[in-house]
Amino acid sequence: MSVLARPIGLLGLAVGFLVWSAAFLVLYGLHALGCAWGWDARAAGPTSLLRLVLVAAWIGHLALLAGLAIPARRLARAAQAGDAPALLARTTLALTLAALVATLWTGLPTIAYPLCR
Repeated sequence: MSVLARPIGLLGLAVGFLVWSAAFLVLYGLHALGCAWGWDARAAGPTSLLRLVLVAAWIGHLALLAGLAIPARRLARAAQAGDAPALLARTTLALTLAALVATLWTGLPTIAYPLCR
């Protein structure tokens, strides 16, 4: 496994919540800009342009976190075999999964609530 394909060290511990914070900032920033620029009034298929942009950004961040969880899981499995530090590997996986759940929860209002009220 290459160095870029697996989270290592302190970066591995923090990267999940760095992606969560980026998702939080992007979603709320896009929401503010979209409301100011009238994207909620523009149709994009069955929904508004603003909702489409927000959901696309949210799904992109969720996909990135899911992509980070896969090598974190491999690292945790390698730790069980004694090839990697066990505590670091399990903690990296737990924090990445927690960031995935936090991002899922943070983005739910983009599909559940009215925009620009």
